[in-house]
Amino acid sequence: MPDNSKNKQSFLHGSLILLIATFLAKIIGAVYRIPLTNLLGSRGMGFYSTAYDLYVPMYSIAMAGLPIAISRIVAEQSAKERYKDVYKTLKAAQTIFLITGGTGFALMILLAFLLTGNTTITLFGHSFALHVFNKGALPGILAIAPSLLFCCIMSAYRGYFEGLSNMKPTGISEVLEALGKLVFGYTLASVILASTNNYSYAAAGALVGISIGEAMSTFYLFLRFRLTRWKDIPHSLLDASPEPLALKKQMSGIIIVAVPIVLGSLVNNVTSLIDVVMVQKQLGNAISKAPQYFLNTYKDLISHEISEDATFNAISDLPNSLYGCHRGFAFSIYNLIPVLTSTLGVSAIPVLATAWFKKDGVEVKQNIETMIRTVAVIAMPCGAGIFALSFGILSLLYTNASAIAIAAPNLRILGVCAIFAGINAPIINMLQAIGKERVPLKNIAIGAVLKIAVNYILVGVPSINIVGVPIGTTVCYAYICISNFIALIKYSGVKLNLYSIIIKPLMAGAVCGLSAWVCYTVTNHILGISLSTALSIVFAGIIYLVMVSLLCIIEPNDILTLPMGEKLLKIAKKFKIIRK
Repeated sequence: MPDNSKNKQSFLHGSLILLIATFLAKIIGAVYRIPLTNLLGSRGMGFYSTAYDLYVPMYSIAMAGLPIAISRIVAEQSAKERYKDVYKTLKAAQTIFLITGGTGFALMILLAFLLTGNTTITLFGHSFALHVFNKGALPGILAIAPSLLFCCIMSAYRGYFEGLSNMKPTGISEVLEALGKLVFGYTLASVILASTNNYSYAAAGALVGISIGEAMSTFYLFLRFRLTRWKDIPHSLLDASPEPLALKKQMSGIIIVAVPIVLGSLVNNVTSLIDVVMVQKQLGNAISKAPQYFLNTYKDLISHEISEDATFNAISDLPNSLYGCHRGFAFSIYNLIPVLTSTLGVSAIPVLATAWFKKDGVEVKQNIETMIRTVAVIAMPCGAGIFALSFGILSLLYTNASAIAIAAPNLRILGVCAIFAGINAPIINMLQAIGKERVPLKNIAIGAVLKIAVNYILVGVPSINIVGVPIGTTVCYAYICISNFIALIKYSGVKLNLYSIIIKPLMAGAVCGLSAWVCYTVTNHILGISLSTALSIVFAGIIYLVMVSLLCIIEPNDILTLPMGEKLLKIAKKFKIIRK
């Protein structure tokens, strides 16, 4: 029987490739986002975040839901050696995704005008216009809308490569996306702001960079497929495979698998849409209840905004700036953790789907435990560190003191949320890999309802206002993560070692966070905020590695599945990171 396994990557090998690519993309993104945030300030980031958060749910369909569906289908077809069906699936996906991309682009344009109140609709003789958020977000929404079309085209190729357990194309395309934002987005924002002093147009310039980055990535994946397709599936394997199903059947099969995954992805990211639609409205309601309270509490932010733009209105424009403090400063740091761990989930889908199809219970259990342990080892210390050093981290990265003071309490709460969100994303992917893609949908929907309720109640309270947003997000992801974890145990039928995969990483993460807090508290008055924060991060990292070694958290099999696994295992044992 022909075998192309040599061209495939193991679970953690693929995970490592995506982690490295994601890390590089995030480094590039930080080089872009941190100076951009300092350039645009809370007001400009309010425009930027409003447009971006409207875009995120649609982006999540194209770049999270759709590739996962294709990846699972391609992995199953590859396991059955139906390689002609693999190509037919890609063709069917391109047809479907071109339609969804065009629809998403048109919908984004329509929503841009409707939700900013820049147009009216007449129905049955009655005219009305929605005005969910400020008109200044309109240029940014229009600037980022074209990227939806590129995303959908790109997602078909990513799903194809990921289904064949080849994570390199996805990783490289992620780096290209980040480079597009950095080179074109920041340059355009800087030039526009310098020439017009218009924060709305400057934010739009930054968002144009995202569209350019998506176009670059799409073109790369197209070329990669055309140049390497016979290496991924050699002629001998293709000739020996059965005749493919009809295109209509392929398309219907994709839709059946994709719809629940896409809906789950949409609802999973609907928290961003909830925030952008609800938060600024509720902040406006809170301000109307106690305007003097807000003028006194946020006087430093108001003074800073007026110094940047004399047209700033302390009452009507304050919700946008507060939202910019949360999304532009706090949320962007928190979001690094679930973004990193979600890349692990993507790499697990083809491997776990193949093991599940073959009914290999031992491999299913090993893959699930390795995945959860790996994401817990990442998410728990990072979440604890963010909780302990929220003010210091923000001060290390940004220069807007008034925005930092507002964002720090939010980031502290999001540090707890990061643990749940970081573990949850791969769990959803694993449920999708074993054919239970409908299960997360229900849990995510309930979590979204909880967030809506918490946001509505807390954000409207003047004394809580913007701090209610991370509380709602934490409640939402805590419920989703716990519910999905229980479902994974139930439907996979495996008995997990909870002490090994959850308790031990939690203990090490708690010690890491405590170490960071103690170091920062002791050194802050001596070394200053920035230096003490950097020292605390390094110190806590060393302590965490010691705890990982003492608790024997990393398993030998985790290392062996990596490239050069045997050499890495010897090194890990030499430095006593692994004691088994």
